[in-house]
Amino acid sequence: MTSAPFTLFASFTLVAVLLLMIRGIFAARGANLVSDYPPFDNPPDYPPCPGEFVARVFSDQDSRYVLAINSPQLSRLFHRERKQVALAWVRETSAAIQRTMQDHKRVSRMSHDLDAATEFKLLLLYSELIFLCGVLFVAVSAVGPLGLLRLADYAQSHSQRLAHVHQSFKAATSSRELPRAGAA
Repeated sequence: MTSAPFTLFASFTLVAVLLLMIRGIFAARGANLVSDYPPFDNPPDYPPCPGEFVARVFSDQDSRYVLAINSPQLSRLFHRERKQVALAWVRETSAAIQRTMQDHKRVSRMSHDLDAATEFKLLLLYSELIFLCGVLFVAVSAVGPLGLLRLADYAQSHSQRLAHVHQSFKAATSSRELPRAGAA
């Protein structure tokens, strides 16, 4: 009889995780993001945001300065714009993660000697990052970016790690595949 509450809790948790992952996937599309600025025309051409950018957008240093000015209008404007910048970063990060994995799927289809354990680890890392993007999108939308620096920094560094691992795999695969192409 005690397993019913646990089952209900586990089911709710699973649904919540899946919804956050879906939110992370759709964050790249910017479905709920309204901005005065035009969307990126060609996102793959943009380099990833540097770590300093993430540290600045998600820190409370600027917020403390604006609050010290004691202007409610300026404070509202600052928080609204900071939220928009943070949401744009989440969108960009989610899109970059998805592009990396789409390219990885394309490259891995041509590879003849995949390591299942490595592919599974990449899938887990991808799932974790998409989940984090969903969490960040929901949290930034609800309360703003302040206080989310550690989570954003984690997502930034691990998305760069995913891209680096993929680039290494891509280079290794293309160097193994080139001699076969010349022999045919």
